[in-house]
Amino acid sequence: MDESDPVEVTLAFVRAAQDGDLAAMRSLMADSFQGHVTTADAGVRQADREQYLASIEAMDVRSANLRLETPNVLRMDPGRVLVMVEVRAERFGHTLHNFSAQLAQVADGRITELWMVEALPAESDAFWSRSAT
Repeated sequence: MDESDPVEVTLAFVRAAQDGDLAAMRSLMADSFQGHVTTADAGVRQADREQYLASIEAMDVRSANLRLETPNVLRMDPGRVLVMVEVRAERFGHTLHNFSAQLAQVADGRITELWMVEALPAESDAFWSRSAT
């Protein structure tokens, strides 16, 4: 991987998220990382690096056979990458099929800011909040 290429950094981050590899994700995030994630009530949840990683950990993506495909990737400006992500997961007899657009700002080989807009945030919330019982 070319650690200076924002596209490669962003795609490596998506792969690490798919695998639930928090250490790899952390290594691709700036200390000052800021995440912005849409919510089911049309709001935006803000998260610093540790909060963002904790939310991924809480989802337990490894138990969900999570698959993230990136059918479209667009280099917007120097350091800014827009990725369309197709999300598929299966867990506890339920499935999720969703899409998100993610806009990453990358500097010095690390993501400094990430904006994520989900097509169906309420469906994602319902899927990830289910338990085995």
